[in-house]
Amino acid sequence: MNILTIIELDNSEVEKILDASIVFQEETVYENVISTCVEGFKCNRTNEILDSDHAMEKVFVMLKANHYIPSEIQDFSYELSSCERIKSNTPEKDELPKMVSISFSQCV
Repeated sequence: MNILTIIELDNSEVEKILDASIVFQEETVYENVISTCVEGFKCNRTNEILDSDHAMEKVFVMLKANHYIPSEIQDFSYELSSCERIKSNTPEKDELPKMVSISFSQCV
């Protein structure tokens, strides 16, 4: 039997684990529709930009170190949410994607 586990983290939780801020990239899809996705992470201490793969590997390692993920798990996948939203004259920060998912499976 294979058990799939999904851990959902709020953006702020990921930023806290990494001590980094999420960098969003916006692209105008249509005249009034904007697509927003995660471009990477900016380290708060060094201003270094981490690519998403490297950053999520760090999150995975930290979750294992804190026993949220069993130590024997080696492989994982992740999903950084994106969204499409209507362009507004007063863009709200809360319209940005808010969740990150990490998943892994184990045989029992």
